[in-house]
Amino acid sequence: MSTSRKDSKKKEEAQDVNYVEHLWSWEEVEKEFGTSITSGLSDEQVLKNREKYGKNELTPPPKTPEWLKFLYEFTNFFSLLLLGGGILCFIGYGIDPDKDQTNLYLGVVLILVVLITATFSYMQEAKSAKIMEGFAKLIPKDCKVTRNGVKSKIDPSELVPGDLVDVSDGDQIPADIRVLKATELKVDNSSLTGESEAQERTPENVNDEGEQIKVALEAKNLIFYTTTVSQGSGVGIVIGTGDTTAMGQIATMTQEQEADDTPIKKEIKKFILLISAIAITLGIIFLAIGFAIGTEPIKNVVFMIGIIVANVPEGLLATVTVSLALTAKRMFKKNVLVKKLEAVETLGSTTVICSDKTGTLTQNRMTVLHCWYDHQIRNTPPAKNLPDLRQQLAADENAYDINSPSFIKLHRIASLCNNSKFIFADEKDDSGNIVLSAKAQQDNFASSLEEPTFNVLGMDMTSDASEQGLMKMAQLVKDRETYHAEYPELIQIKFNSTNKWQLSVHKQPDKPYPLLVMKGAAERVFARSTSFLENGEAVPVTPQHKEAFEKAYEDLGGLGERVLGFAYKELTDFTNDFEFSLTPQPNFPTDDLTFAGLFSLIDPPREGVPQAVAKCKRARIRVFMVTGDHKTTAQAIAKQVGIFDQSVLDAGKAKVVVGDDIRDLMNIEDEAERDRQWLEILSYEQLVFARVSPKHKLYIVDHNRRLRGEVVAVTGDGVNDAPALKKADIGIAMGIAGKDVSKAVADMILMDDNFASIVNGVEEGRLIFDNLKKSIAYTLTSNIPEIAPFLCFIVLRIPLPLSTVLILCVDLGTDMVPAISMAYEEKESDIMDRPPRRAETDRLVNRRLISFAYFQIGVIQALAGFFTYMVVLNDYGYPPRELIGLGLEWEEWSLMCSSDDRNRPGSCGYGCGSPKFDNDFYDQDIFQGDDNFSKYCEDGCRAPCVLGEGECTEEVFVASADPFSEFDEDGYRGGDFCDLTCENYCEKVYTGSDVQDCIDADDNLPNDFLPAACTEGRETQSVGFFDRGEIKPQAPKGARYWWDGTAQDAPNQQYQQAALEYAQTSYFISIIVVQWADLLISKCRKLSLFNQGMRNSFMNFGLAFETVLGALLIYTPPLNTVFGTRPLHILHWFPGVPWSILIFVYDETRKSLMRANPGGWVEQYTYW
Repeated sequence: MSTSRKDSKKKEEAQDVNYVEHLWSWEEVEKEFGTSITSGLSDEQVLKNREKYGKNELTPPPKTPEWLKFLYEFTNFFSLLLLGGGILCFIGYGIDPDKDQTNLYLGVVLILVVLITATFSYMQEAKSAKIMEGFAKLIPKDCKVTRNGVKSKIDPSELVPGDLVDVSDGDQIPADIRVLKATELKVDNSSLTGESEAQERTPENVNDEGEQIKVALEAKNLIFYTTTVSQGSGVGIVIGTGDTTAMGQIATMTQEQEADDTPIKKEIKKFILLISAIAITLGIIFLAIGFAIGTEPIKNVVFMIGIIVANVPEGLLATVTVSLALTAKRMFKKNVLVKKLEAVETLGSTTVICSDKTGTLTQNRMTVLHCWYDHQIRNTPPAKNLPDLRQQLAADENAYDINSPSFIKLHRIASLCNNSKFIFADEKDDSGNIVLSAKAQQDNFASSLEEPTFNVLGMDMTSDASEQGLMKMAQLVKDRETYHAEYPELIQIKFNSTNKWQLSVHKQPDKPYPLLVMKGAAERVFARSTSFLENGEAVPVTPQHKEAFEKAYEDLGGLGERVLGFAYKELTDFTNDFEFSLTPQPNFPTDDLTFAGLFSLIDPPREGVPQAVAKCKRARIRVFMVTGDHKTTAQAIAKQVGIFDQSVLDAGKAKVVVGDDIRDLMNIEDEAERDRQWLEILSYEQLVFARVSPKHKLYIVDHNRRLRGEVVAVTGDGVNDAPALKKADIGIAMGIAGKDVSKAVADMILMDDNFASIVNGVEEGRLIFDNLKKSIAYTLTSNIPEIAPFLCFIVLRIPLPLSTVLILCVDLGTDMVPAISMAYEEKESDIMDRPPRRAETDRLVNRRLISFAYFQIGVIQALAGFFTYMVVLNDYGYPPRELIGLGLEWEEWSLMCSSDDRNRPGSCGYGCGSPKFDNDFYDQDIFQGDDNFSKYCEDGCRAPCVLGEGECTEEVFVASADPFSEFDEDGYRGGDFCDLTCENYCEKVYTGSDVQDCIDADDNLPNDFLPAACTEGRETQSVGFFDRGEIKPQAPKGARYWWDGTAQDAPNQQYQQAALEYAQTSYFISIIVVQWADLLISKCRKLSLFNQGMRNSFMNFGLAFETVLGALLIYTPPLNTVFGTRPLHILHWFPGVPWSILIFVYDETRKSLMRANPGGWVEQYTYW
């Protein structure tokens, strides 16, 4: 064997399809596989080859269980952050000695948020079809094989290399096969190579110059697994099965591609890292501050958790998910099905679109666009029906003349020398019932052509693509069946690769002799002609005729169109009843013809594609055509759709790169040099890649991303596109013509197969990025008024202005609908005039956005909250100047203040704590039934009466006072007294022997409580205010309880707590009030609200929603209990209004300055 598979194998990265068998002699093939080209494999050799090569099946990838896919939804960083916050809340609840339910509720809600959004994402992104399942659907049902010299039918999975296989018209190729014999064999390779026309296959593997074709996918002697025989028949030897087939190699490449994170996922991950860093840093800093100022450790940890949770925008995950889903739903109405939610934004970030030609930029059907007769190139309107034809003919002065004698004859030849027929199939409803039968459609075909909505171009037909295109054009001029009935066929010579023409002979209705008509390769048909049709009459061919023909042929070929020649001959020496024969040679002449003219066909651009490409250019998106078709055709289509501009071509800034160029590049050993040459190619302003293989498409995508940092979108419909679709930042498959494999790996599916739909998607993608940015700006601003209360609570020690549960009400309640309403915001007028965003500079959340949300609007909102909070507390009798330093004990002890003669509070603090009955020396059982026990109150003690006032005599006072009371006749005794026990009390009150008498409970003492507490062998130093040490801040001597704006003799902890809850509720309402303005200013980043307007009805609903929800939370009694809110007086809604107006005026001024000074300081530092 001269060449082995191993010896001929190039380095892996330069391969297209790993085959060299098409270059071998048949002796080498027989030897390699142990087969015979006449009798096939023996049974023994079949077993050997199966053991060596395996079954003819594709290896499925490992399957991921659905439950694991669901769990994967919890692994994104945002979900992990919220889960961490939920766990911290549970920890905070567990270690909190007071068991505050708020942390428990908050933890449950955070876990539920993650669970709901993960479930939603899983359901939205569940893969409807798996990659290899799509490939599996391509497997043929049976095949014809010869083994031991005997023909039989077997399951294709039983085939092995070396099998001798027969294929015929309509068969799906069961493996990769080297052609041994071929009879007019053509195969449809469109799903594999992108070629729109059926490709001729022969045993000889040479090109038009007689050179051997080395590239396997272009070899004329190979037919590939899952492609279809469109014409003829053939016999061949199997050279590849299963994973080694071209399709199997593509499947393997597809599986090997690892999809990177989408741009929006990267942006959100960076954002969450930033927010996490801020939250954790602040939490640690204020934990340290708390320890430094002596806060209880457990309480300190609980508040650190509160700071972290307050920093996390809990509603953002749901907002992003819902916004993407809403946009996906909107895109579906524009014929774009989004399989992967995050792909919505990726399309908006796209900088390069690598588009397949066939079926995406073009219609995937050969259509006649030009004809040439009487020395003139005429347009052939691609009309859909007769009204459309009449309209186009009237509008186009250069269209063919339907009454021209020359055109009538040219049209007759095209119609008669044509084997294609229209296919009519029953139309059924969803239940399978026939709505319109095939027979009824056929009978009404002529009348259907008169309907303006009918599209003959979209009908299915038999025969090859060129014949179909010719017949669809001809049908609108004269009905095919009528023509063929008038001119019945007598004999036909089919097209073959040797002749490159087809002819048929027909009876003539008005003449006694038959008519011979011929079509085929234009130069071959012209060479067989001796006459030329001019103005309906045959004249001898002259050099001028030949020159005119060659110019027309070159001009039409230069347009990338397939040019066919047409000729005829009236067989005057024969009669209509003559018996024509083809064996051994035709018994009639096939030359000396009259050349009638040319028809040229091309797979034309889809409607709207040129406009869509122009829109992409305006948006600075580069559109590359990437096709397996020929260079000339690709360049012609590129010009027609606008991918190539003639001016750019003339300037040398546009280039067609063919597959051989890429192979040469990949064979360069020096990686740096290889990358340099790739960069040189990719630097061209406009590019078309032609005759490329599936692996080449991968290289194009990879080098654009790796070397130039492009965000690449790839479109495709065939199996050959699957690897690139998966590798790209966003893969876009065709919904109609697309194979299941391409749909399975794609992120989006174009339901109408129209490139123009991609541009709609780009607009929506850019809009969702803008709107997400606005939504995040709106959401983040409320972080500062949520965080600031915790910071002031720890640092300034004021009563907590906003509870964690109310933070949750903002993030997951009042802010949710307004934030989501941004998804409905209209696009800005310049959205497609901007260049694509660059990931490294135009971030979803940048420093300017953080500065705007946190340090500008957020600070104003926080000030509004504190102002409202202080106004309300002041209205309930607690002036702002008295709040600092009292916050940590506010909910545990009753406030005590001194007052002046105008009853204004002076210095405030707290008295002693409650007695603890958990010590042997202070047993509660001793005091059961003792009247004096009531004086040891749990929440503070009532002040004794004031001497000289009312009935408060000295006897009454003495009777009501005990040695350990916090009060005497002048009010609170002060902090020193809180430490008293039996022993040190006596030492402070008495001197000398009276001290011991005091300790021994002399009967002269004020009451009998002291003996009961201090005798009976107890240790006197332990009995008294046990475990009631001094509380900070300590109330001054003479202070009394302070509530309801005045000094009180008895504590009222409920009033004090209620006042704080009213203040917290007002803080919560103030956030809603300032968020009104925040929502309005977030509508546009630079334009004034007065320009953008208030046309977003969902946003208007959002404004009402957050207000109504806030009212429900504070005015519904059951919700008051759940959320710790209070029914505010209506006036307490208004302190935040001036701040809301300030926010609006500030932002309108900022935007006005930006518009007045583009690129100025304000724009540089505040445009987010």
